[in-house]
Order: sequence, then structure tokens, then C-alpha cells
Amino acid sequence: MEQKITPDSRLVICKKLPNGSIDHSIIQSLEQWQRGHRNFELIRHGYADELLGILTEDLGLVSVDENGLLRSRILIVNSEEEVRGAIMRILGKIAEAMIVRNCHNDIYANRRWGQIARRGTVLHHTLDQYLAIGTGLESTRLKYFQKYRPNDPQRDVIWIHCRTNRRELQTLIGGRPAGYSAGLQMKVSMNGFQYIYRTDIRRAKYEVPLVYFDLCNDYYQLANAIYLEDRELVVGVDLVRGKDVDPALHDRLCSYWWLVERLVRGQMTIDQLRADELLFDAYKKDLLEDMGSQIITI
Repeated sequence: MEQKITPDSRLVICKKLPNGSIDHSIIQSLEQWQRGHRNFELIRHGYADELLGILTEDLGLVSVDENGLLRSRILIVNSEEEVRGAIMRILGKIAEAMIVRNCHNDIYANRRWGQIARRGTVLHHTLDQYLAIGTGLESTRLKYFQKYRPNDPQRDVIWIHCRTNRRELQTLIGGRPAGYSAGLQMKVSMNGFQYIYRTDIRRAKYEVPLVYFDLCNDYYQLANAIYLEDRELVVGVDLVRGKDVDPALHDRLCSYWWLVERLVRGQMTIDQLRADELLFDAYKKDLLEDMGSQIITI
């Protein structure tokens, strides 16, 4: 249900048209955007193209055939339990892909996430020698097949040396290498008590930090509940709040949630993620060229 924009709604989210003007038919107050149901058209306009790229290039859940048609491997499920589980799994892989992308594009993001992964206490330029990769990503399967481990129960993201791929970033204990690889495990959920509290983190079995993007803001309640049962858990080290590290990534995941939910419920087709037809046509052309298909432009 759309919220009526009143004079007190000083900050709003809106769609900018190609001519630079504002589309007054699609406006949502910032408060409702942050706390309620986000407007689907605004989400699609702002994030759909990016999500389509991640689903295609990083997750391999979407492909383009030789006729330029989108093919989706996202399973449509029916029960609420299956829907929530499917959304959580897909968003976890999306978070994995986004962190890897950010580390590739931003040296400071790479240092920060690398520091967390190896349980370091300071940011260090040594991490500039390491490249973040997602162990379950399609992009890793194609470029670093020997590091492709989609069934790894713990390490979703690892770091490999830029010159010697066999060499992986090591976890630190007391400032010294612990003898095993550093890494991050991703969790994204609207209900951490149901989907994380009942997992092995409660029994402190994770070798690497678990990064939790709490889309319903339950991180601190969850962390306190786990700590009451396991006093060896170091909050902020063993269990890390993704929003505190990268608020922008967290906000993107909040928008992706509504898009992914529609996809797994069958309420939206993959074609409806095409927010910009011109950009999409150029994107399809690049993909087909990467596949070795000959493109004839008339």
C-alpha cells in the first residue's frame, strides 16, 4: 500500500526520467522506504539491472541463449518455509558475490573484509597482494576452477595470492598464522533466530567469521542469545554484523529481497528485471560475444 506524501515528508525516494525530471507517479517517503515495503517500481528502476548481472555472471542462475532470450534456473516454490529458505540461500550467494566485487573494485574494502576474515586487528597493505574470490560462484568456476568449492560448509569467500593462486590468506591467532585458510561465511535473513541461531554457530564450530546481514535488525538480540549459551563466542569477531561493515551493501540486499521473493514465488519473470531496454540489449550482446556467438547488428 502506497504511503501518502505529506508536507512533513521532507525526504523521498523517486525515479528520475531520462530528461532529468522527476516521475511524480512513483514517489515513496524515505521513512517508508527504510522501514516498510519498498515500492517495486523504484526497486526495479534502481537495482534490477545490477541484480540481473549478478544472477547471470556470478551465480549462473540466469543465462542468455543464442536467440537472446533469458533462461532462468531459479526454482519456483510454494510453501512459505520453502520460499523463505530459497530467498535466504539466493541472497547469501548474492552477498558473497557483492563482497567479492567490492573487494576487486575498492582496495580499502578488500583490506577491511580481509582483516575480518583472518581475524586481524589492524588494516594492512599486505592484503593488497590477495584477491577475494567466492568459492561457490560461477565466476570462480570459470576462472579459478581449483578453488571452486560450492559445497564448502564454511568458507564462502577466501583470498588467494595474486601471483601464486595456490597460496591462500591465513587466519591469525595472536598475530601469527594459525595454519589454516582465512575466509568468511555469509548469512542473510529476516529471521536470524530461525535460520542462524539453530546452526553450528551456537556450538562455536565455525573456523571463520560468520557475517550476518540482519535485514530485520535482530543482530544484537541474536548475538546476546548465542553468547549466553557460548561464552567463548567473540561478538564482532566470530559473528560480524554486515551492516556495520558495509551499510550500502546491506541496503542493496534489502531491495534485492523484494525482487528475489517475487522470482521464487513466480510472481515475476526474469524478463521483468530488465529495467532499461537499451542497457539490456547491450548487455546481451556482450554476453553472446563472450560465448563466442557472432553478432550481426542491422
